[in-house]
Amino acid sequence: MSSESTSQGEPKSLAYAWGVAICLSFGYALSFLDRELLSMVITPVKESFDLTDFQVSLLLGPAFAIFYTVMGIPLGWAADRYNRTRLIAAGMALWSVMTAFCGLSANFVQIFIARIGVGVGEAVLTPSSVSLLSDYFPKNKLPMALSIYSIGLFIGAGMAGIGGGIVLGILRDVTWSLPFFGTLEYWQIIFILAATPGILLALIIFSLREPKRKEMALDANGAEEKASFSSAFSYMWEHKKMFLSLFIGGSMVAIIQYQAYWYPEHFMRAFGWGPEQAGPATGMPTIIGGIAGLLLGGYYMSHQSKIGHKDVALKLAFFSAIGIGIPAVIMPLMNSSIAAILGVTMVKFFVAMPLIAGTTAIRMSVPNQMRGQFTAMYFVAVGLVGATLGPVLPGYINTYIFAEAIDSLGYALSISAAMTIPFSTGLLWISWGEYKKHVYLTKH
Repeated sequence: MSSESTSQGEPKSLAYAWGVAICLSFGYALSFLDRELLSMVITPVKESFDLTDFQVSLLLGPAFAIFYTVMGIPLGWAADRYNRTRLIAAGMALWSVMTAFCGLSANFVQIFIARIGVGVGEAVLTPSSVSLLSDYFPKNKLPMALSIYSIGLFIGAGMAGIGGGIVLGILRDVTWSLPFFGTLEYWQIIFILAATPGILLALIIFSLREPKRKEMALDANGAEEKASFSSAFSYMWEHKKMFLSLFIGGSMVAIIQYQAYWYPEHFMRAFGWGPEQAGPATGMPTIIGGIAGLLLGGYYMSHQSKIGHKDVALKLAFFSAIGIGIPAVIMPLMNSSIAAILGVTMVKFFVAMPLIAGTTAIRMSVPNQMRGQFTAMYFVAVGLVGATLGPVLPGYINTYIFAEAIDSLGYALSISAAMTIPFSTGLLWISWGEYKKHVYLTKH
């Protein structure tokens, strides 16, 4: 290919790459909409199945997160070997169907199993997406591409609140009668409606072009080396102080992100609101604060990386963890709804700032053929610690310490945040120091 055709081809290739990033971002948005929609219907679910806050927290956290976590490792391995667009499409179809089954459930066990299915389906998305984007984009543009992808998190979570609240208000007196499932209440119908877009998007993602894998390490014979899970784990263990501190420290920050599942219910109980008020009140700050933090964080990391600051990802993660502390602890105790909304905005902003720091650090320090597996290991930690304990800690504290008093959920959320912030900042400080030592371990 001539230099002219190469230069002409790059903009087209990059334009397609940005289109892929946006498409994957929509998929990420749908994944968070489907997983967080349950937070909008906590009260009717409790009443329908006679549950405690702690039992609801098991649906919000472990039912989804443990299997999301367990499946992350083999699916990360698959992302390093097989067609990633087809893996994503299959996972998206699965989690969409299981979201619909959340609405068709007749008891606690059935909805627990449906939540497991959502987790299994969604486990494929991020390892495969990060691997795809790493091959579509040059290094200096990857942080921004990952930021655009990650915007889907806050759009989906925000739309679960805004759209979920509005639709729940419209459907409050609506019921459906279906063969085999009987009469469905309004909160069940919304799960079925939310499942439909994922099926359609899965068909689009299935048709995306699979890029050639770049920067593959070579074996002694000059052939592309295929990394087994054992070799990836050995590489991680060789530099365990850096990676374990990153994985666990990032997971402790994620506790704050996932305990936000309780924010709509907190607003309903604290201010006497319905879902049509509490949903937008927590959903809009999620979108505004989250997207602002992601874009600023992505721009900052791209800019600093371009001028040679290789440690910027962990630096940003550390200072953002400090910034999360005050609003996460104080917001649930605020008596003013306006102040509480501003508090949610600040929490989401600082949670979003370092959101891609972990995957960016992996991209900068891990060989290509291990990135899917390292990303999966990172999200294993996030799943086991953040996505599990985030919803469970406030639910447990409120049920077994405060006995679900009328005004106690805010105290449970505040205590949960205060317990995690010191650990997250300390571990990220350690990881930052180790990262500065080892960032040049691999050649890209």
